[in-house]
Amino acid sequence: MTTNKVLDGAVLAVRRDMEATGVPGRLGFDSPEWDDLGYLRVEYKGQYSSYGLRADEAHEPVATLVLIADLAQEVIAEQEGRIWPTCPAHSFGLHPERVRGAALWTCKAAGGHTVAAIGTLADGS
Repeated sequence: MTTNKVLDGAVLAVRRDMEATGVPGRLGFDSPEWDDLGYLRVEYKGQYSSYGLRADEAHEPVATLVLIADLAQEVIAEQEGRIWPTCPAHSFGLHPERVRGAALWTCKAAGGHTVAAIGTLADGS
């Protein structure tokens, strides 16, 4: 974990969704050796996100949660070779989006719909 409560909260929310959908392994932050600027990157099983963040900067909570969910999708797809998470109704990949001030998992199938708030996949899907 970091010293930034917004970043840590975002990772914990995405971890809950990973656990709820059976994705093994731990999602976290790390600063890889190859990153000369020392940015924190979302890390999953040794796979690092392409985008880095600074723990010492302010982060808007909803935007950060959407970003961390997106970066988690990137590293999970690279490491596991599959799309995560998927819509329980359509089996399409979900998209993390900010909708009316909330961080949501949305499905684009059948005209589009909200599946769950990020961090709550276990609660209703």
